[in-house]
Amino acid sequence: MAVKIVAIADIHYKSGEIASGGRRRSAIADILLLRAAHRINRWIKPDVVILLGDLIDDSSHSGALEDLRHIKSITDLIKSPVIALPGNHDFDVDTFYSVFPYPGQIIDIKDTRFVVFFDPSEPRHNARRTEAGLRWMSSARAGHQGPIVSVQHVPLFPPGASDSPYAYTNAKDVWAIFEKCKYTLALSGHYHDGDNLLARKAGSAVIVPALCEHPFAFVELTIDGSTVQTRQHELAVPRDLGLIDYHVHTPFAYCQENMDMALSLALAQDFGLAGIAFTEHSGQLYFDSETFWSAAFMRAGIDTTSGAKNRMQDYLGQARHFCPPALLGLEIDCDYAGRPVVRSEDFQQLDIRLGSIHWLEELMKPEPDPTRAGDEMLARLDKFLPAGIDILAHPFRAFGRKRAEIPVDLVPRLVRLLRKYNVAAEINFHTQETTEEFVNCCIQEGVKLVFGSDSHNLYEVGEFQPHLELMERCGCTGNRLKEVLADFRVPVTSGNGESSETKIPAS
Repeated sequence: MAVKIVAIADIHYKSGEIASGGRRRSAIADILLLRAAHRINRWIKPDVVILLGDLIDDSSHSGALEDLRHIKSITDLIKSPVIALPGNHDFDVDTFYSVFPYPGQIIDIKDTRFVVFFDPSEPRHNARRTEAGLRWMSSARAGHQGPIVSVQHVPLFPPGASDSPYAYTNAKDVWAIFEKCKYTLALSGHYHDGDNLLARKAGSAVIVPALCEHPFAFVELTIDGSTVQTRQHELAVPRDLGLIDYHVHTPFAYCQENMDMALSLALAQDFGLAGIAFTEHSGQLYFDSETFWSAAFMRAGIDTTSGAKNRMQDYLGQARHFCPPALLGLEIDCDYAGRPVVRSEDFQQLDIRLGSIHWLEELMKPEPDPTRAGDEMLARLDKFLPAGIDILAHPFRAFGRKRAEIPVDLVPRLVRLLRKYNVAAEINFHTQETTEEFVNCCIQEGVKLVFGSDSHNLYEVGEFQPHLELMERCGCTGNRLKEVLADFRVPVTSGNGESSETKIPAS
């Protein structure tokens, strides 16, 4: 019976001001863990998550205990069972397990047994398995015929098989018991570079790289009998792809959780992005929260007077402090008549203009007709897109939010409309999923694509793992990926060599 594991090592969280530079990104480690937690819940769904120690960076720090509690609050969001063990940077075992639940030293999940060790430290950040620990390691196999995993903080591997400078001072004795008792895997952390000995056929050991260091990795493992498969997940994207996040919200959004423009830019750099665009909801900048969420402005659009609350100049003024390097933009609402909910003088100040449909009148009826809803959407977009929209954000969200079926012919009809007006389509996985059908149709019709995280929380900035996997399934990697993505940072030059309005590069 296969068991799926996610192993996370060396989070090294330490609260304080977020500073750029340095390999160990302790001040953003909570954001990294939150990003990992959401990816684990939505996409991986393991049977167990194992935290391999060094959850905090400095147990002598005055706020260290609160730091550990903060990390615990994030792991509480993980829907799978969590096994946490302390590392040499954490508190002693008793203090550590006053915050985290004590897992016991033997945990059986499906047919796999996990044996947890709390080995004493040795000089130079090594460890030693005591005589009692060795006896426990031997006895843990008794009565169990399935896979068995040795779990510890300091790397355990066949002597001489890894470049890790950290190991067990009595590794020869430990590994002899490992082999005698037919352990399936040794799972460790501590060595920040990590080493997948299993993948390179150097031994039944995996040293998980540090989450706190670029590319911010963790490891997914599947144990099925004597077979162990591994996959490394990275929270950062490859820098050489030059990816841009065209959909990042700000503190001005009514629906944001912890957004900060300066931190969004810093995280974009950490996560390997080439750039970001701040694209706040136009309707939320012109109207109060109640008017926006009730869609009360959608009939008269920008001319609505009831509930008016104009914060646009405050947004533009604050965003300009970060633009460049960021692109200054809006996510412009499309009213029921197909008009952009934005004033012309504000529209002209933007580098990038996302357009979006959040409400379809047909879908708000007690018994909506999806076909009529699709016709309504296209009729509105036929007026909206030529008004200067660069990117259509989350094209089918209005259907997804209402759990309405997307009409069969809507995808090709929409793509033809995007091609007609030279508007790019956003790939967006925020509370929705973009389909292969839509991406392939865009590629076939020559419609450019962009990636958008639709970030409302800092952990979401540049979270493009599902985007990249989708594009890979559609045959777009490397240079081919770059060919199908739009780049709005490049201005089109007119015949006299002067820069003109930014447009989508030709297919």
